[in-house]
Amino acid sequence: MKQVTLILMCILCSGCKKESQSPVSQPKNVQTAKTTQMNLPTYITLPGITSSVHSTDIHARVEGWILERHFEEGQVVQLGDLLYVLDSAPYEAALLQAKAALSTSVVQAKLAQDVLLRNTPLAERGAISEEEFDKILTQSVSANLDIELRQAQVDAAQLNVGYCNIYAQQSGRIGKTNADAGELVGPGNTSKLTEIVQMSPMYVEFYPPASRLSIVRKYFDEGNNQPLVITQTQDASEGQPSNNDSIVNKTTITGTLVFVDNTVQTTTSTFLARGEFINNSQLLPGQYVEVRLQLEIIADAVMVPTDAISQQPGGYYVWTVTKDKTSQMVPVTLGAILGKSQHVLTGLAVGDEVVVKGTTSLRGGKQVHVTNEEK
Repeated sequence: MKQVTLILMCILCSGCKKESQSPVSQPKNVQTAKTTQMNLPTYITLPGITSSVHSTDIHARVEGWILERHFEEGQVVQLGDLLYVLDSAPYEAALLQAKAALSTSVVQAKLAQDVLLRNTPLAERGAISEEEFDKILTQSVSANLDIELRQAQVDAAQLNVGYCNIYAQQSGRIGKTNADAGELVGPGNTSKLTEIVQMSPMYVEFYPPASRLSIVRKYFDEGNNQPLVITQTQDASEGQPSNNDSIVNKTTITGTLVFVDNTVQTTTSTFLARGEFINNSQLLPGQYVEVRLQLEIIADAVMVPTDAISQQPGGYYVWTVTKDKTSQMVPVTLGAILGKSQHVLTGLAVGDEVVVKGTTSLRGGKQVHVTNEEK
């Protein structure tokens, strides 16, 4: 009997021990942040190509041998700088001939005028026939017209002499020369001698998708001076690709949108947009850059830390902490990202407390312990 009683007591004690050791659910430690509100600028980032606002091809307008070149290839030149000197001897000789012909015409016109003056009173008295007087008058008029013709020839010859000195038609950086001293240039030979490109301000051209046309056009037509940022990246690793950020140089320049094209390219469903910027970094036309264009500013946008966002099949969600310190899963619709925050279109309000760390194994309605409240 005593043995049975002892066994029953052991069983009861064992049951009590197991009941006392059952685990108690502890609140899960989490870190939280609160949603904020801001006026959110939205952007689109695209590749772009720089281009000169104004470029000028330098041509030889007359045929001649180059005697001198007065610039170094690639240097910056100013409007009116002398670039080339052509052999002007043939054109100076032609100018002398034209001036001599003009002088002859002036003398002949003076003689014809004198004859006209002497015969006018005779014609008035009928001393000479009208037919003879008409011939005298015609000779005088013809002589004066010949002066105009000879003067035009002098002017043309003078222009040809002037064309032998070729000057810069704009300020900018000059390119390589296509001809040098001792070469024959001009129409029928090498006409384009070089090119000058304006360095600042400069254009950047890029192609946003057609889906963005309405919003870009809207703000551009309203004259809002849409800002853009141009970034040019240079790898200093001597042509070898590298992941070392310390040898990657980035040049950032600000500008504004100045042109939106009136057609969409059917092959790419994009449209041409053009920005203008002050080229303090001496970028060259034709360089590839990254363009970030501001599209619009969303007023009073609700922002949530990106660390709080999780993804599930069919969408995104965040964990919030209710007033009684329990977790709640809230589906959200997301918008644009700015830094480490993202715009929430639906699901959250300003000031909501969201979990940014410790979301693993969270369950809805469970107690949580917010550790960032402890100092």
